[in-house]
Amino acid sequence: MNQHYNQNYTKEQICSVLDTIKDCVRENRYVISKNENRQENIDFINEYNLTSKKQNEILLRIEPEDFCHTRNKPIDYLFR
Repeated sequence: MNQHYNQNYTKEQICSVLDTIKDCVRENRYVISKNENRQENIDFINEYNLTSKKQNEILLRIEPEDFCHTRNKPIDYLFR
């Protein structure tokens, strides 16, 4: 893994974050970004004709084993 990614998490940490994410999905307190920087999200949703309901179902099925890494923020971003 390179300097831009972090895999240094325990399973408990991953489960905790995932629980929070799933709570947000259940309470409809989330947004899937669909702007010019997230064209891949738009393409995926369109290609598979994913309704909001189906998007929620997919998000709620994510398991800790699906985790691979987080992206580290560039240092200049942290100081803007």
